[in-house]
Amino acid sequence: MIRAFYTAASGSKSNQTYLDVISNNMANLQTNGYKTVKAEFSELLYSNLNQVPGQPNLMVGSGSKIGKTNTLFTQGPIMQTENQNDFAIEGDGFFGIMKNDEIYYTRTGNFTIGCIDDEKYLMLDSGFVLDNNEDPIIIDDETSDMNIGVYLFENNGDLERVGESLFKLSNEDAYYEMAERANIKRGYIEGSGVSLSEEMVKMIQTQRAFQFNSKIIQVADEIEQTINSLRG
Repeated sequence: MIRAFYTAASGSKSNQTYLDVISNNMANLQTNGYKTVKAEFSELLYSNLNQVPGQPNLMVGSGSKIGKTNTLFTQGPIMQTENQNDFAIEGDGFFGIMKNDEIYYTRTGNFTIGCIDDEKYLMLDSGFVLDNNEDPIIIDDETSDMNIGVYLFENNGDLERVGESLFKLSNEDAYYEMAERANIKRGYIEGSGVSLSEEMVKMIQTQRAFQFNSKIIQVADEIEQTINSLRG
């Protein structure tokens, strides 16, 4: 009964973590450039139960845990806004944002115009949008074409999430290059990559699994109490 209790408890903990991931995805359904987070389960240690001599041992698991979370970099919907400060990348790549002397990467393109020391800059929140030379973009004419840089990474797995829609390099040796002919659409924005229907299905399945594990814990506890009372 102790094994059943702890196996169900570890399952419940994993389910709760998974529900937190799903809830965060759903909370960012309207966040421009947001990329869905996917949690992956991994199994805990197995134990051998000795069976009939000469026969394979029976393997008994001890539950599961969330092994890691991955970001799905699939493209979100491209939506027209007619705002000339909005930009969307159609295809691969990321915008570069300079904040506190560090470069971050994002698919969010709802930029603004910021005025610093009598110069106008293209900005995202408090960060400077970078051009193809990795320099902040200074705006002379808001209607002119802007040489916005697009970063292409050999492996998007080298990106580590910072906040909801920003990423930074987790590997200093990560390879990237600046796109020569990126398809950037002005007056458009990339919406969230979250699929509400998929997240709802995962939430229902995970809630059921959580309830099932909770029931196992309850039954295991009741059986343990019964055994103890019989011993007494």
